[in-house]
Amino acid sequence: MIDKTSQLAVLIRTTSYPAVLAASAAAIFGGLAAGWTYLPTVPLVTAVALAIVALLERLLPFQQAWLEDHHDTKCDATHAVVNLAVLLAVHAVIAALAPYLSPGRFWPTQLPLWAQALAAGAILDLSLYAVHWFSHRSRWLWKFHAIHHSAERLYWLNGERRHPLHAGMMAGPGLAVLVILGAPAAAIGAWLGVLAVHLAFQHSNLDYRLGPLKFVLAVAEVHRWHHKREYEDAQVNYGEFWLVWDHLFRTFKLPATELGPREVGLKESDFPISYGAQLAYPFRRTPAASHSYESARGAFAREVSTAVAHRSRGDVAGAWRAYELAHVISQPYLLLHLRSHAAMLRYAILVGNWREAGAQTLRFIVAPLGHLLGKTPPNNVGTGRVGLTDPGEWPLELNRATLERR
Repeated sequence: MIDKTSQLAVLIRTTSYPAVLAASAAAIFGGLAAGWTYLPTVPLVTAVALAIVALLERLLPFQQAWLEDHHDTKCDATHAVVNLAVLLAVHAVIAALAPYLSPGRFWPTQLPLWAQALAAGAILDLSLYAVHWFSHRSRWLWKFHAIHHSAERLYWLNGERRHPLHAGMMAGPGLAVLVILGAPAAAIGAWLGVLAVHLAFQHSNLDYRLGPLKFVLAVAEVHRWHHKREYEDAQVNYGEFWLVWDHLFRTFKLPATELGPREVGLKESDFPISYGAQLAYPFRRTPAASHSYESARGAFAREVSTAVAHRSRGDVAGAWRAYELAHVISQPYLLLHLRSHAAMLRYAILVGNWREAGAQTLRFIVAPLGHLLGKTPPNNVGTGRVGLTDPGEWPLELNRATLERR
């Protein structure tokens, strides 16, 4: 670590971001334009740039405490490897699709590669901003995005601390538009490489400043406030590369103070810290549930078995009630919720209740949308007797704390 008042510190603070990003962009754009292959050009340039960011934050850290391992390095490194590999796969898929589409039909292929990459980045950035903003307002999407916010420190690897499915959700709409417009894979892939370097800087523990450009580019001194532990204070600065959308939709904020070392992360103290547990997190728990996924899954299986027993005795009413209780138990968890409607659909067909079969088919289709919007009505028993959006009372047959039958 160097003296923060030294000339070297001033040089790093003022030039590190523009110098490294510009050099990376020049190598990627220039190399691809000169005929270099995407592999290994873009991965190699990106890896070198990320290594430089990691070294610089050791020399001039923003927070000394963030240099220490918070039991997160192994997990974050795995996130980075997986998500950077996904970026390579995205380029490969788009390149493979190119012969079957209309490349360049609506795309300015006459422009130099760097200009095409910037155009692709502008379109992609709107997609990233929109889904990012929505992820803070949808309970279902937040369970994916919370993984990114769970970091107790900010450093160069945090830029890739994302559930791969959520990364796809954020970029998917923009990539679809680019493919439809006929943007070449080289332009899209080049921009994704530059974006990976930018994200390392955006989340780095490097004390760099960008002057007035901090109001234009989503750099660390602005983005750190998006990671504030108090959720209500973190609804700002969603931009991934540019801040134009934050200014346009009034989500930009830059306090005059600096963020403290203990002011980032989530309020939850039991958030999983291993990579596998974080991948499973969106499917295994929900902030609205008062019980664990494991207990809900066991209670769900018990009620389904009870329904089968009633079916074998010809007790249609008893079977339906067991399925309804299973549905109430399953509601906070998307996969269990879908299994509940699938089970009721099968039974409706078995007993020839075609009205109910239609209702269950509709519910199976709209259930994911309800989770996405955070609008799943609590305690709804899930049958055609109850409206799709009608909440219900907790069933008297179930102990709410244990999910056992009374």
